[in-house]
Amino acid sequence: MTTAVDELVGLQAFSRDGAKLGKIRILIGDDATDRRYLVISRFLARDLIVPVDAVETPGGRVVVPHGSAFIDSAPSFKAKGMLTRDEGDRLESFYQAHTS
Repeated sequence: MTTAVDELVGLQAFSRDGAKLGKIRILIGDDATDRRYLVISRFLARDLIVPVDAVETPGGRVVVPHGSAFIDSAPSFKAKGMLTRDEGDRLESFYQAHTS
């Protein structure tokens, strides 16, 4: 990732197929590890939580390198500033198992 993670907050995020996912609202952490996640707010849909390592920034554009249908099936948690270790493990496993 070429862009600093903190600079991603406030930017629009897109899926691999070009669908607008929503705006990156906040950066959260895992209470047991150093892992960090982006919370993407979506209009009329649940927020997405995506591991920072799963995001690409080609030309400054924020892309979650998966299709929209796949992203919609990601585990969902309340974005309360921190994730439990179990929540973080579930997210990491989901995205790693489906790496392009």
